[in-house]
Amino acid sequence: MRLCHLAFPLLVSGCLTTEMRSVASSPAPVVRVAERARMWEVRSAGERIGLVVLFQEHGAARDSVYVVRNPWHQDLGLIDGLGRAFRYLPHEEEPAWVGSGTVLQGAERILGSSECELVDVSDEAAALPARSTTPGSRTLPSVPLREPERAHEKAAEHASARGGLSQSR
Repeated sequence: MRLCHLAFPLLVSGCLTTEMRSVASSPAPVVRVAERARMWEVRSAGERIGLVVLFQEHGAARDSVYVVRNPWHQDLGLIDGLGRAFRYLPHEEEPAWVGSGTVLQGAERILGSSECELVDVSDEAAALPARSTTPGSRTLPSVPLREPERAHEKAAEHASARGGLSQSR
């Protein structure tokens, strides 16, 4: 009987096992800031059809990104330091891979043109950071960047207050 009184609490209490598992998650993204190093105009049959802007972080090939823009400085795609060219697609989250090769080949594929040439305009880009002009084109008055940034920030705050999402590009 005494054995029964001792065994009963042991049977009722049972064993408690705690298992700890780590949650699979990706590490926090690292923000990388690069400076504009060089800039080229993409010309086809003597006409400017776009721009290629080189951004470098440390000077190594893997730290290079070539941004391909149209003549109005809108980003159309990018070429990474390994020569892979990606074109931005409307309403798509990720850009589409259009090929690999040289910077010129990538720019041609992104712009949808062939028989192009790159003309270095790095010196002009240093004097005119917002845009470069071609001979015979009309120069527009420069607009300070502070006002559009503030307007964009206010629009983003307004959209987030309504539950909207901001543009990623």
